[in-house]
Amino acid sequence: MKRHHLLATAALVLFAAPTLSLAQTPTPTAKVTEKGQVAQQDMTFANKAAMSDMFEIQAGKLAQDQAKDKDVKQFGSHMVSDHTKTSDAMKEMAQKKSMTLPTKLDSEHQQKLDKLRGVKGDQFDSAYMQGQVDAHQTAVSLFREEAQNGKDADLKRFAEQTLPTLEQHLRMARDQRPAVASAGGAAAQQGNSIDQMMGKDVYGENGKKLGDVADIILDAQSGKATQVILNRGGVLGIGAKQVALDYNLLRTDGDRVVARQVTEDQVKQMAEFKYDDDTVSLGKRNGDHSTGGMSGDAAHGTANGLDGTKPRNPQ
Repeated sequence: MKRHHLLATAALVLFAAPTLSLAQTPTPTAKVTEKGQVAQQDMTFANKAAMSDMFEIQAGKLAQDQAKDKDVKQFGSHMVSDHTKTSDAMKEMAQKKSMTLPTKLDSEHQQKLDKLRGVKGDQFDSAYMQGQVDAHQTAVSLFREEAQNGKDADLKRFAEQTLPTLEQHLRMARDQRPAVASAGGAAAQQGNSIDQMMGKDVYGENGKKLGDVADIILDAQSGKATQVILNRGGVLGIGAKQVALDYNLLRTDGDRVVARQVTEDQVKQMAEFKYDDDTVSLGKRNGDHSTGGMSGDAAHGTANGLDGTKPRNPQ
């Protein structure tokens, strides 16, 4: 009986031993680099940033081959170099965090690239530089949001460090764009009275209304129109904002104005436009110095620049 009791006790200790051993072994902590540990907003940022880099690299290579203006070629080369660096940095970070990034362009970016492939010479230069303004405007907003509100420390720091470069790219694109404006756009600008454009509705090529013309920004030296300030409605003023479109993309069609190569989704994503003290506009030229041709809160500086930074007078 005593022997039986000893055997039972030994068996109990034997089966209990593994449980005791596991309890004494530290439980591995979850790695912060695991995909599941990355917040959805950070994953969205990483995917969009990777897509942006891919597009910039491929579009930049097109510019190297198809651009007519040497400065546009040089800009394209600069984009390939800078965005290859950020792309490599993002891939390295994604590998450490077990994140899966896109490896090919989505349909939206592929369509933009295909359109660029279909034009040559001056038309390519104009389309490419306008696209660069739009793309970097979106990128600046994306990276600023992540830098301010990102949850993942590494991705947030990456956004903070990359943002100044993207802002520089946007300034470069905006400075270069007027120099390569298409001959057709320039001719349309000379042939149309900008005064008659004030207050008119602006539509996309698909017929959807984008807003109405609130003001027109002028070049300080030549007096030519460079941008159109578009009122975006809202309901009873709620959600209303004003954005700037390239004047050379607009054409008159009867009693309304059509914006070429601009979609409603692109306009929705644009940051608000903000006047600075040196801005020259049609509203100011006509004597409305207090509002720059606009009314309400926008006249007092509540609108923001295209790139979210203090806008400069168009040159």
